[in-house]
Amino acid sequence: MDKSSANANAISAAENTIQRGVSQAGSSLHETIDKVTQPAHGTVDRAATMAHNTVDKLASGANSVAGKVSEQAHRFTDVPLQAVDYSKAYIKDHPLQAVGAALVLGMLIGRLTASRY
Repeated sequence: MDKSSANANAISAAENTIQRGVSQAGSSLHETIDKVTQPAHGTVDRAATMAHNTVDKLASGANSVAGKVSEQAHRFTDVPLQAVDYSKAYIKDHPLQAVGAALVLGMLIGRLTASRY
C-alpha cells in the first residue's frame, strides 16, 4: 500500500468516525428533547381540554340567554296583539260606549293641541 492510499484510508476512517459521532450526538439530542418536552405535552393537553370545556360552557350559557331573550321578545310582540284583540271584542260588545269614549278622547286631544292665537 502506498502512502496516498494509506492517507485516503485514514481520511475515510476519520470521516466515518465523525459521521458516527454526529449521528450519535443527534440521536442523544433528540432523546433529550423528547424527555424534556414530554411533561409539557401533558400540560398543553390539559390546558387545551380546559379551554375547550370553557368554550363549551360559554356557548351553552349564550344559547340559554338567547332562548330567554327570544322568549321575552315573543311576549313583547304578543302583548300589543292581545290588546288589539281585546279592544275589538270590547267595541263589538259595547259599540255606543266605544263611540262615546272616542268622541271624548278626540275632544281632549283637540283642546290640548289647539293653538291659542
